[in-house]
Amino acid sequence: MRMETADRDYDSIDDFTINEAVQAVADLKTDFAILTLEDNSFMQVAGGTSGLVLDYRDSQTDAHFIASDKELSAEDVCAAFESFASGDQAYREAADWQPQEPKAASGCGSAVLLLAALPALTYLML
Repeated sequence: MRMETADRDYDSIDDFTINEAVQAVADLKTDFAILTLEDNSFMQVAGGTSGLVLDYRDSQTDAHFIASDKELSAEDVCAAFESFASGDQAYREAADWQPQEPKAASGCGSAVLLLAALPALTYLML
């Protein structure tokens, strides 16, 4: 299991560590906190002036969910993280989870290919 924030990786993970990381996000001291399990499932929280955004991904089903609740407290998020870390299913009741569809690749791939080809095109034009 691994816990990280935008500016720190945690060596050991327990309820205190989870609380510290989530509270740092809630207090806008860091941008995010991610808890990754051994199977690469993860739960993450991001913060901002409009509140906390919580989501998780189940690597076994490749399903990704986001909490649609508008008013998640740091305590709510800590409870979800602790449940997720311990392997119990209580986090599934901690929020109103909505499935997230995979995002389609944006159109920037063509621009990247064009930029990569510019030196060759310039050479051919000389």
